[in-house]
Amino acid sequence: MSIVAPYFKIETFGAVDGPGVRLVIFLQGCPMRCLYCHNPESWTMNSNKSISVDEVIAIYSKNKTFYRNGGITLSGGEPLIHQAFCLGLAEICYKNKISLALDTSGVTFTKQNLSFFNKLSTFHPLWIVDIKQINPAKHLILTGIKAQNELKLIKFLEEKHEQYWMRQVLLRGYTDDKKDLTKLGLFIRKLKYLSNFEILPYHTLGVKKYQTLKIPYKLKGINDTTKIDVHNAKLLITTSRKK
Repeated sequence: MSIVAPYFKIETFGAVDGPGVRLVIFLQGCPMRCLYCHNPESWTMNSNKSISVDEVIAIYSKNKTFYRNGGITLSGGEPLIHQAFCLGLAEICYKNKISLALDTSGVTFTKQNLSFFNKLSTFHPLWIVDIKQINPAKHLILTGIKAQNELKLIKFLEEKHEQYWMRQVLLRGYTDDKKDLTKLGLFIRKLKYLSNFEILPYHTLGVKKYQTLKIPYKLKGINDTTKIDVHNAKLLITTSRKK
């Protein structure tokens, strides 16, 4: 019997969730409550929809030519909550030379889950790690969680010599402080296996979801991040990395 996991959305033409065109499966469930989250419907584990590992492979195989320069991405929510599903899919992708990317906050990277991460790393997925805030106090305010497990995951990937991407959302008043961006740049400077770093602009496209779900939206009045904001943040980080 194929392993299943709850999901809330499937994109068959994902162009921003890893290299190339990708099949993106958004799995249900996340322990974080990031203020800028645009998928609040993903927070709980409750879902009327589930998908199996075999079904994911079947969707991919049906459009295999379409994904020839891309692959499959697991996103969320937090996909690594679903350990058996991730391992099952990672093993099949590895054996069949299918590019698998894991878009993760790293929140589940703990000592208790170390064996899972060790096993998962043997299948060499592309890790896309979401850096929330390099500043610990601001990390808590932004996500509702104190532990910066994404930084521990990055250290783990460095020790494993695993290639990975990093992303950070640029949000005015929360992640755009020059001192924090400089600190992030100095942190990135030490990394050997980071193959791509992106600044993602904050947007308000998910606000209507909060209204539908009757969840208070805590970022009212904060405008979308502009291209100039992103450019300046990248410049500051890049300059810090070269010091």
